[in-house]
Amino acid sequence: MRTFLLVPAVLFACSTLAQPFAIGERSITYYDATRDRNVPTTVRYPALAGGSNAPVAPGAFPVLVVGHGFVMTTAAYGNISDHFVPLGYIVALPTTEGGFAPNHGTFGADLAFVASALQAAGAESGGVFEGHVLPATALMGHSMGGGAAMLAAAGNTVQAVVLLAPAETNPSAVAAAAQVEVPTLVFAGSEDCVTPIADHQGPMYAALATSCKAFVTIQGGGHCYFANDNFNCTFGELTCGPDLTVSRAQQQAVVNTFATPWLAHHLLGQGGALNVFLDLVSQQTGVEASADCISTAVGAAPVDAWAGCATLAVDVLTAWTDRPVRTGWVVDGAGRKVAAVKPWQGSCSIPVNALAPGGYLLVLVDDAGDVLVNRFVRTDGAVDR
Repeated sequence: MRTFLLVPAVLFACSTLAQPFAIGERSITYYDATRDRNVPTTVRYPALAGGSNAPVAPGAFPVLVVGHGFVMTTAAYGNISDHFVPLGYIVALPTTEGGFAPNHGTFGADLAFVASALQAAGAESGGVFEGHVLPATALMGHSMGGGAAMLAAAGNTVQAVVLLAPAETNPSAVAAAAQVEVPTLVFAGSEDCVTPIADHQGPMYAALATSCKAFVTIQGGGHCYFANDNFNCTFGELTCGPDLTVSRAQQQAVVNTFATPWLAHHLLGQGGALNVFLDLVSQQTGVEASADCISTAVGAAPVDAWAGCATLAVDVLTAWTDRPVRTGWVVDGAGRKVAAVKPWQGSCSIPVNALAPGGYLLVLVDDAGDVLVNRFVRTDGAVDR
């Protein structure tokens, strides 16, 4: 299928900070009243000075909730917090389900709950994070935690997902992927013998329902190098004998290089960040990468747009084309599919009365597999092309 990418031609800087933030750390137990469950969590955040319980730095920051791998501690993911906290992200690592008989569904629910709890903490009067949390959250996860992050993302309203060698889970992360409609970036190692691509990341990626997804395979990379050194992970990987040809530092550098512009675009809305990501995909240096994304930037000029989306009343969007339309959808500003379009040819009326005012893309796939894109704005009084 030929997919057109709509991106603003604006230069991107990974960080607008004059200097990186220090890393503060707190151990916080969030209580989920619905499940009567405590969720102890290590939270690392931009701070005025580094250290335990340090004051939060001025500003508001997006949230990354990270799921750990099987029998791995959150300490193994210092590489993630060491990179993203200085850039201005809050990194939360729930410590639950760390034993030898983890409940994957419960762990996914824990990740989803911590995501909502941190958003609530940003509005909590007198709380540590009051006024410091942007309404922008990504779910991340490695191995089992990656599969659990997929479970957490299914049907939930986070803004993005980043998965590191995600593992199939019980309940099935592959099945859950069919309900994930937010932008999703999947990393894999070509030499991963613990969660081989063909059995784990590949089926998950294929099942995703999002209109924006990307897959990065690190050539010569393995399963455990996505995290810092951890005995349990290393021991498990040695039992299948991977042929690794990159170092841990090199593999983590690839993750940082790709994930930084991906999150900057989807969580911070930084102009040009998706262009940077797509340039990395096209370079294919030490990786095999692909992306299937349709940007939701309303200001971007449509590519292969058709004369078929008119100014209409607020309740109905009418479009027409002489091409047989096989499928289609409406995409909102966060990359989520918010409405489906049935097969049609000629004229079609699409209800939009349930959509919030704002910019959207109407995306149609014709019988030849080509993608037709047009943008519209739903307002309280009219819908304009």
